[in-house]
Amino acid sequence: MATSKHSEIPVVLVGCGAISRFFYAPALTALALPEALRVAALVDPSEENRGHLAEFFPEARSFGSIEDAGIGSSHLVIVASPPRFHARQSIHALERGAAVLCEKPMAGSVEDAEAMAAAAAAGGILAVGLYRRFFPACEAIRGIIQKQTLGQLRSFEVNEGGPFSWQAASESFFRRASTPGGVLYDTGVHTLDLLLWWLGDPSAFVYEDDAMGGLEANCRLALEYSDGCRGEVRLSRDWKTENRYTFFFERGFVRWTVNEADRLEICLDGMPASVRGNLVPMTRTGDLLLEHGKARTNPQSFIEQLRNLSATMRGEEELRVPAAEGLRSLRLIDRCYGKRKLMEIPWLTPHEAEQAQRLASSEGKEVASP
Repeated sequence: MATSKHSEIPVVLVGCGAISRFFYAPALTALALPEALRVAALVDPSEENRGHLAEFFPEARSFGSIEDAGIGSSHLVIVASPPRFHARQSIHALERGAAVLCEKPMAGSVEDAEAMAAAAAAGGILAVGLYRRFFPACEAIRGIIQKQTLGQLRSFEVNEGGPFSWQAASESFFRRASTPGGVLYDTGVHTLDLLLWWLGDPSAFVYEDDAMGGLEANCRLALEYSDGCRGEVRLSRDWKTENRYTFFFERGFVRWTVNEADRLEICLDGMPASVRGNLVPMTRTGDLLLEHGKARTNPQSFIEQLRNLSATMRGEEELRVPAAEGLRSLRLIDRCYGKRKLMEIPWLTPHEAEQAQRLASSEGKEVASP
């Protein structure tokens, strides 16, 4: 029977809801042999949730709280609970010497995320679950922008989202007491993380949403950069969007469909059609370009973030998405909420528009001009 070349890493999975069932359980199963990751404990206040994960990991011990799990310096702790618990649970694990992978959004507030980063700075390992950075398509987009393969980036459009269909284990996504924001804080963490990774911080922005005192289901963010690039981001939880990112360069455009981890569309100026297809990893040997394997799919990219963390624990690699990177998108989101305006909502009646303006004004919002 084949065995792993690595020493075993016991894993504590904190939060046994949908993200753990649909993503972490398959990823940990896939890495059990090659990375010697063994799920040693399941943590969730819900016995029913723990029971779902016990079907994948029957030998794992079951606990209602992280404090009872006996975490030590050899553990890898995955924090996949609702965001308001991320700081307390991550810091608890870091203070005991464990390595932590915390799901996005990193925390329920910038202050909590900064406390997590400070705990990790004392010598711990804290990764943030922004796994789109591991998509070959996203890596390729970054290279095209930074190397100016098609010339300078002039503008971009991002449209992402649709009717909410995530099989959440609780209603925390929709309760102001449980989360500080709606679609921008949820889906938008991935979106803004990629834009910050690709382009850096914007020099100016305008943010609008439809929250009116609650949680936004739709938002619009217009961004400007010091090099003259401009972009617009539209996110939604209740309207079907194109789910595409389009980048317009001096000599063509690049288009990416959300969650197509290994596919891109590219068009060069003067071409009568664009090229759309799968990315193929290549290695240069002298004057030869050699194909080696296939690009990572969406699930494989999710697995890759865990593999990178286990390799970091063993001193073999650098952490690709550390706490400081996770903080960047939260800080930009916090700035957006601080300067929010009410979106124009043209289908409201005059009376409804007046009520919306009153609700927006009660939070100090400005009302966007048509």
